[in-house]
Amino acid sequence: MKTVQILKNKVVIYLASRYITYFIQFITSFIIAAKLGPYYMGIWGFVLLLLNYFQQFHFGIANSFNVLYVLHRNNKNECDNYIGNSLMLLSYLSVFVIIFYIYYQLFGISYFEKYHVDKYIIWVSLIAIMQYFVLFFLNLFRVKNQLNRVTFCQSVVVLLNFVCIFFFRGEELIRWLVAGYVIGNLLCIIMAFTSKSLPKLSEITISKEFQLVILKKGLYLFLYNSCFYFIIISIRTIISRNYTVEEFGLFTFSYTLSNALMLILDALMFIVFPKVIGKLSSDNSEEVYNTIDTLRMTYITGAHLLIYCAIPCFPLVIYFMPQYSGALMSLNLISLTILIHTNSCGYLELLISRNKEKLAAALSSIALVLNVMFALLAVTLFRIPFSYVILATLLTYFLFTVSAMYYGRKLIGRINVVNFLSQYFPVRLLVPYMCSLCLALMGIEEWMLLPLVLFVLLNFSVFRRILDTIKTLLVRPESVSL
Repeated sequence: MKTVQILKNKVVIYLASRYITYFIQFITSFIIAAKLGPYYMGIWGFVLLLLNYFQQFHFGIANSFNVLYVLHRNNKNECDNYIGNSLMLLSYLSVFVIIFYIYYQLFGISYFEKYHVDKYIIWVSLIAIMQYFVLFFLNLFRVKNQLNRVTFCQSVVVLLNFVCIFFFRGEELIRWLVAGYVIGNLLCIIMAFTSKSLPKLSEITISKEFQLVILKKGLYLFLYNSCFYFIIISIRTIISRNYTVEEFGLFTFSYTLSNALMLILDALMFIVFPKVIGKLSSDNSEEVYNTIDTLRMTYITGAHLLIYCAIPCFPLVIYFMPQYSGALMSLNLISLTILIHTNSCGYLELLISRNKEKLAAALSSIALVLNVMFALLAVTLFRIPFSYVILATLLTYFLFTVSAMYYGRKLIGRINVVNFLSQYFPVRLLVPYMCSLCLALMGIEEWMLLPLVLFVLLNFSVFRRILDTIKTLLVRPESVSL
């Protein structure tokens, strides 16, 4: 394997840039938490929560475009029409954000007063509109294999916020972090419109028919994606309403840190997603099954390794940030909850590739309802500490991912009741997971290295397969291109 060949590999360049960005984002999150403290971290967390709400009310336009472009990639004219009509739909969507802003200015929302976000609401609305377009452009650049532009869009806000942390603190830091989101998203939009990635207006047919096709596919993708992401958003909302600003700040810190770990694997999933959709739409059931098996083996095993390496380090984080000492339990439980979420890998993509968006939407909608029910019972009936509320999501993710795997395997004729659970959660992953969960619930931090030891011993033979997959990406970057 030639070093020069690897250094010129677009996948390596993209992943290296993402990991450098994630490292900067990771450090930035720490410094933000330290400079804000639990109270202002709670306010910043609520600003991010509002942006998450807007971000999820996207009606699946960008997701629908992604799938439709992949399925019609050999017809340039049709792809151009999907681009133009998607942008038109995003313009319609922006009007709803403007209506929300006008409503807030006229009537206000009492729930928001607790977090003093009135001074940020105009910027939150502006960022929300720009994020709709940036999300679309990210998908456009990806399907066109323009990873450099993807890198810029995914990095610019992180880098701007990184600069802010050296000059500001407290409430002033929040204002400049918001400014970083505004400037960063604006730069992404300017880059998209000045690039040659968008077709000329003369090459586009704006029509109700194309928009209805996008919305029809996008509606179920929207319900699937949004309901799925609203599972964690609903937990954050319930905690923000029922606990103090400081406790919400502790939860926000825990979630930010735990979720940052998964971004490492999500970078890889982002670039292979279009290729995966293409492979899973194949009529060859053996090829489909092998694709899912490789994807799950690489992604889920990698996720477990990351979390088991991170959990023993959390007490060290708290040592240097004692104001967040109350977040250690939630750090461990959120991390283990995210691991359960990874078990849907492969099978949800299969449902989407086989035009089963309606089924995926139904599963995620039911999961969202269950999550809210479990969480409200935990908060209102049992009045448990905020750290344990995430267990409602852990249970929800378990039920959701089992259902996704059942229907996915049924679709390709691979249902086997005898070994179903062992396929869902192999012993090599189950044993270290249950060990880690029990230790976390009992608060025994001294033994948190044990799950990592068990994991390495039980998965030693799997690591070679993962290394082979990585080697393929290094040697043949075209393997992820459409």
